[in-house]
Amino acid sequence: MSIFEFDELSIYRGRDVQITNKITIIQPTISQIEEFGEKNYFNAVHTLTSVGADLKWQLWDFYQIDYTKISDYDLFVKFTYQLISSKKRLYNELLKYPEKYENELSSLSKNDIDKMLINPLELILKNIDLADFTPMKLKNNTDSEEIILYDIENDITIDRFVYMQIVDAVRNIHGLKRNNQIPANERTKRDLIDDARDEAILSAKTPYKSILKPLVSTLSVYCGQCGDEKIWNMPISMFLDSIKRINKIQDSNALLQGAYSGFSNLKGIDKSRLDMFNDI
Repeated sequence: MSIFEFDELSIYRGRDVQITNKITIIQPTISQIEEFGEKNYFNAVHTLTSVGADLKWQLWDFYQIDYTKISDYDLFVKFTYQLISSKKRLYNELLKYPEKYENELSSLSKNDIDKMLINPLELILKNIDLADFTPMKLKNNTDSEEIILYDIENDITIDRFVYMQIVDAVRNIHGLKRNNQIPANERTKRDLIDDARDEAILSAKTPYKSILKPLVSTLSVYCGQCGDEKIWNMPISMFLDSIKRINKIQDSNALLQGAYSGFSNLKGIDKSRLDMFNDI
């Protein structure tokens, strides 16, 4: 469920989501995601929307931080925003002191430089690279200091409220839910951290498998080979919603057909499952 109110029909159609007058969430098509790199795109989406429970072992191993005691916003401004920034700042630093970094610069190929300048959020935040932002302390009305991210050149601020809207919109577009996993006790917490670490090590050794390929194939077959062009040009929210709608339609049809044929009893079945037009 969204914290903020969004126009669901506009999001489904693929419209931009205006957060502030300078911050806009955009929606790529399936074709644009394929061209940008599916793995890179979804890594950025999941990193942007990650919370402590998603990074439990990294927080503990590298910073000795208890993932249950760091807020989503503090995690973002202290750590995760850097993971979804380009390396533009690093490259500019090398150029600023060419004599000092002569060896580093000479070892960089054009391909290396191009990769450093890729903005991971290119298909998510319109014309915004988090590498342009700097953490700053801002005094609020309670005399306490809040950390914000500020782009001096373009006068763009990401504070706690803006961050929450951005993340909520991105989750809404992709049908994601916040990870609300809370351990029952300290032993469970340690086990969850260990399990997450083991899973990450295993995942790093496993070749990446496309998320979208089987979904594109399913939709193409289900709609009677409706044409590549139509599917590839779908905005991501419409595409993901269509896949979920297929499951809902099939579930509804199976229940109704079973009831009409006498092979199943609808007693005790959630009636919303019988309506293929319900919200997913």
